[in-house]
Formats: sequence, structure tokens, C-alpha cells
Amino acid sequence: MTDDTPLPRLKQLQDDIADQNGMWNAGALHYSLRNAIQVPGPSGHPSGLESLAGDFSRAEKSLDAALMVVGEIRRQRLPAVWAGETQVAATDALAAAERGLERGVGALGRIAKELFRLADALEVAQKRDGDGIPPLQEAYGLTEEITAGPFIDPLNYDGDKMHRAQQLAIGGIGDRVAAHSALAETSREVASTFHDLASQARLQRLSDAPLSPLDELVLADAGSTGDSVDSAILSASMADRAADNLAGLSEADRARMTQLLAAAGSPEHRAYLMRALAAGHDINKITEFNQLIGPYGDDPAWLAAHLNPLGGGPMAPGQQSTTFDGQEWTQGQYPTCVASSTVTARAQVDPLYALQLTTGGHPGDPAYDNGQAFADRLRDEQVRVYDGGRSWYQDLPLIGSDGMRNDQSATIADEEIGAYTGANYENRAVDNADERRAVLPEIERAVDEGHAVPFSTHDDDGGHQMMVIGHDGDRLQVYNPWGYTVWVNEDDFVNGRLDSIGNGVPNELTSVRLPE
Repeated sequence: MTDDTPLPRLKQLQDDIADQNGMWNAGALHYSLRNAIQVPGPSGHPSGLESLAGDFSRAEKSLDAALMVVGEIRRQRLPAVWAGETQVAATDALAAAERGLERGVGALGRIAKELFRLADALEVAQKRDGDGIPPLQEAYGLTEEITAGPFIDPLNYDGDKMHRAQQLAIGGIGDRVAAHSALAETSREVASTFHDLASQARLQRLSDAPLSPLDELVLADAGSTGDSVDSAILSASMADRAADNLAGLSEADRARMTQLLAAAGSPEHRAYLMRALAAGHDINKITEFNQLIGPYGDDPAWLAAHLNPLGGGPMAPGQQSTTFDGQEWTQGQYPTCVASSTVTARAQVDPLYALQLTTGGHPGDPAYDNGQAFADRLRDEQVRVYDGGRSWYQDLPLIGSDGMRNDQSATIADEEIGAYTGANYENRAVDNADERRAVLPEIERAVDEGHAVPFSTHDDDGGHQMMVIGHDGDRLQVYNPWGYTVWVNEDDFVNGRLDSIGNGVPNELTSVRLPE
């Protein structure tokens, strides 16, 4: 994608001006200065952004008043009434509404804060950019005295004027580049925040489903907290696919699905049924799945342990182990990081697959539903994906090698993850800090929607694949198939410090597989 903002042009002129010293570069400096003066400054009106921010602040106060009313109603003793096509309990509906309003208040407040921040950044950038123009104009005047068009004027050339012009030019263009760069980074961060907030509007994603608004509210809220929907069972993309797939069912199958939802033991149980629908399973398979998890439908902790390997929730410091019954979701001591991370990512989006891994299709049977049996099944799946995704010659002695290539990673991501999310993965090489920073918004958008993003890192000791699975502000949540998740700064991605993920992790980001 071509960047047509003024910043790339200013950066190129900055590089040119830095090299344009001495007598024979006077004409080149003269034209660089002319071009640098003509590049437009940061556009926009800080006062307009501040006015918009004020509107959101007022909306936040109004929504907060509605939150207080709903909270008071919820705390009253309510009759055991049911509503909606899936027989939602009134208490569940009010609790979901209260959490939704609480998140809405937070979102409006955050939008207002970000708009004020952007207004301040724009005002500062416009001033600093403006401060850079007079030195450029003065330098341009000096070079005009010592040049004749694009050539040096030998009769009027003055080395001191040339030196002075270049120093002024370096300072002026430096101010302009710094102003545009700071504003671009703030704009990127604000846009990232806005997209994150937009992806949290899960209720809207279910609006096309043939369900009542009350049913949609409780489904979208299941598993979430008042602060965030990051732990919600239905991600944004899952909610989209579930709504589309439900609308696409025949009338008879839709009635069967509605009956399953109505008989579910909890909002979480309903949401996992919808997650199965989002993964593309037909009504017969979902019915069989429901029969297996039905006895535990009123136990959200059991459902999460067996169906949601990477969980979700608030940001926590340090490494968080990914375990089932004491056994980690890990590659162990094998060179299967690509296959292992892919298997776990599929389990996160396909609850039927997750249940097969954790219980062998026999939930509650101690012979199958235990940590060691899970670890054995997980290892078998990792081997299946690893062996099926490699070329025959990679197993040959002497010329063969362990692991999988990036193109192979993209292929198995399509087969094992994309088949259940509708995404197609494309490998993207990122060879330097600029390319890594440029790809960050695409990574953020993908994980905000609920797509795992595989990425590769390298150093002198070799390579490793992990998955980006979450985003919050300037941090990304990473699943490392060594058996844990961890939050890391985006600056670590950009600047080759991915060993911050864990001891022995190769530090240089070299490629990502982006879902389309």
C-alpha cells in the first residue's frame, strides 16, 4: 500500500538535504528546499476535535445515568420470568444489560479522552511544523543568492552561505519531520483504540441473526465482564459468522437450533453452541455436541476449561500458563511450534475440536477426561499436522531439516484455522523496523476481530512460531506453544526485542501470516 501522506516525502527530503553539502550540491539543495517548503502541513482543526470530544463526554454522562437505573432494577427482587426465543432469564438479561452499559460508559469516556489527545497532538504538530518553515525559507533565500537555476553561480557562490543554508535546512526539515511523525504515531494509536472499541460492539454483530434483541444481548455478553468483552465467548468475527450461519439455516434446522439454545443451562452454554455454529458445523453435529456438554451446561468453569484453551480476560503481568487438568497446551521438546500453535488456535475457534482434545469425546469419563489422556491426544494432533504439512524431502537425511517453512505455516493455517473462521492466511515478510511498524495495524485489526495471527521470529540460534491472540492499547497478547500466554509491548515487535516473551525466544520478528 502506497503512503500518500506528506511524511514519506518529508523524510526523503530530509535524507537528501543531509547529503547536499559543499559547492557542487548548491543547486540540488536549492530545489530540495523549494520542495520542502511546498509540502503541506498537518491538516485539521483541533477545536473541531475538542468539540466532538465534548459531545462524547456528555453522552458518557447520559449513559452513566441509564446504567444507574438498570443497576437499581437488577438489585431488586425479580420474578423468575423468561423472555426471548431462547428463554432468557430476566436476571441474566438485566445483568448483561448492566455490563453492556458499563462497557459503553467506559467506551464513550475513552473515545472522548482519545479525541482530546488527538486534538492536542494536532495543535502541537501544526505549531512545530509551522516553526520549521521560516528556517527553510531563509535557507532557500541564501541558496538563491549562490545559484543560477539548478546550477552553481560561480560569480556569487559563498561557502559560508552554503554552510549556513544547509544547517538551517537540516533544522527546519527536522522540525517538520518530527511534527508529522509524532502526529502520525498518535493518529495510529488513536485509530487502533477506535478499532478495538468498535470490535467490542458484539451486540451489533449479532443483529442480523433471526433472534430477539434480548437473546442477542445475552449471547454477546456471555463470558464478558463489565470492563471488557475480551473474555466474551463469541469474538467479533464469531458473532458475525454465527449470525450469518443461523440466518442461512433452513426453517426446520433454525427451529432445532433455537430449541437447543432455549434448553441450554446458562448463557455460556448458549454461547458455546453459537461458537460451534460460527465454526461451520451443521445442526446434527451441534446437537451431538450439545448432548455431550449438556450435563455441564450450568457450570461455566467446566465449559471454559474444556472448550476455551486460551481463555481471555484482563491483562495480567508475566506468563500465564495454558493448561488442562494440570497439563500444558505445549509442543514439549519437539520442533513442532508451527503445528502446535496451529492446533491450539483451531481449538480456540472450534469447540467440537477442543472437546475432542480435552475429553476424547467422553466428557466426565475419567478414562478419557483427564490430563494425561489430553496430553497424548494433543501430541497426536500436533504430529498429524506437522507430518501432513511438510514436504517429503524435509525428512531426508543430511539435506532434510526440522520444523516448517512460513509458506507451509500459511497453508496449515488455512486448513486448520481458516476452515472454521472463513479467513485465508497470507504470509508477509517484515525485514526491518519500518515494515514491522507498518504491519502492526493489520495485526491489531485481525486480533480485535478474533483471528489468531501466526508470526515467526529468528536469531542466530534458529526460528520459532507463536500466535498473536489479543490486543489492548500498545500491547499484544502472545500465545507461545511452550505452554503460556504473555502480554508484550508493541515496541518489542518493532525493535527486535521479542526475547521479552520468554527465555530463549528468538528476538527478531521476520514474518506474519495475516488473515484476509
